[in-house]
Amino acid sequence: MMSYPTVELSSVRKTFGPTVALGGCNLTAYAGEVHAIIGGNGSGKSTLAKVISGVLIPDSGQVSILGKSATSPHEARQLGISNVFQEVLVADECSVLDNLYLGADGLLGSSMNREEKEAKASALMRELLGFDIDLSGLVGELPLSVKQWVTIARALLTDPKVLILDESSAALDFDSTERLFRKMRQLKQRGASILIVTHRIAELVRIADRATVLRDGVDVGKLAKEEITEARILELIAGAERSGTDRDQPLPRRLGDRAVLRATDFR
Repeated sequence: MMSYPTVELSSVRKTFGPTVALGGCNLTAYAGEVHAIIGGNGSGKSTLAKVISGVLIPDSGQVSILGKSATSPHEARQLGISNVFQEVLVADECSVLDNLYLGADGLLGSSMNREEKEAKASALMRELLGFDIDLSGLVGELPLSVKQWVTIARALLTDPKVLILDESSAALDFDSTERLFRKMRQLKQRGASILIVTHRIAELVRIADRATVLRDGVDVGKLAKEEITEARILELIAGAERSGTDRDQPLPRRLGDRAVLRATDFR
């Protein structure tokens, strides 16, 4: 399968008042690949994901989605982008089925009758969860992990060309994460791009084909698959200056036999 750029960001800058969330960020994601966006807290990961999905408009720079630009979530969806935000966005008072097709009008929501919707949704939820779920039940009665699956399934039902997962495995256990990874590999084989925002470095080492590392709103590293290691990622997140400083610090002096803490008759 021929790989080609699906998402291209050049010198993207986004501020919130005096706070610089993105200070000239660059990223290129390709069809048929998983691209990880990694960084410490406040590095701009989620802001970058929201810029790509049209939720946020950059102050400057260029954003290209399959050669076009999207200035709203609606336009992004029309270009084939689906996103799963860090927040679990569901309508608790609505059914599972209604939540799965929430916002799908104009994409696939109006092109299928209810029976077709139920059949497609039921098959996908069974694949993701590993068991059947009552689509007529209220989402508010489901545990958080299943609510997360509802948001993931909602994005997958549109057959996206670009799927953005922002900390989507945070509420999932190991087995659930493995099922998510299996689905991501299926999407890759169909030529989709998957952008995964995560703080779980061990996960992205396993699944990512490329990685962009952010620090203070700037991309400080672009890694190919063979370069994606925990050590390299941590080095880029921390920064060469801080990493070097840590290595140069002398080891603490031995205190000998002098007690620094003693407890007696502790109950």
